[in-house]
Amino acid sequence: MDSGDAEAAERQRVHVRPATLRRAAPATLHLLPCAVPRNRPAPVSRFFTPAVRRGPDGLEVSFRGRRLRGEEVEVPPGLVGYVMATEEDGEVLTGPEGKQHFLEGSEKDEEEEEPLERDFDRFIGATASFSRFTLWGLETVPGPDAKVRGALTWPSLAAAIHAQVPQDGD
Repeated sequence: MDSGDAEAAERQRVHVRPATLRRAAPATLHLLPCAVPRNRPAPVSRFFTPAVRRGPDGLEVSFRGRRLRGEEVEVPPGLVGYVMATEEDGEVLTGPEGKQHFLEGSEKDEEEEEPLERDFDRFIGATASFSRFTLWGLETVPGPDAKVRGALTWPSLAAAIHAQVPQDGD
């Protein structure tokens, strides 16, 4: 990495709007085994209204003619998941409903310790919260080696790594 890249990375900061975490409404989420090469709002509920069936081997649904199999995944105890979006000029796109202002009806969240350089700062806010989601796989339920499962085990692993170890003889 040359010094220009290092300087740009060093100057990039992401700020979370805390008030959005308190106001994030619960959402039903589906993690699909696909990628959409677009990054803009879409009326997903118009095109994806899953008719989930409970089969003998778990949940089943069809998506664009393909069979998906899945299961409900719980967020680890004590944690909450958030759907985050980047603020663009003080507002965030929330899909078919239009735009939602991050700071709508809230007081200033916190005093900044240093002035913000708008060119290098990004602001994100929560548009929804969740405590579970449906994890889908093509033809089979995603196994224990799925990346999402690894990410969800990290909080308990991190706690174990950083826990105080009793001294010998205690």
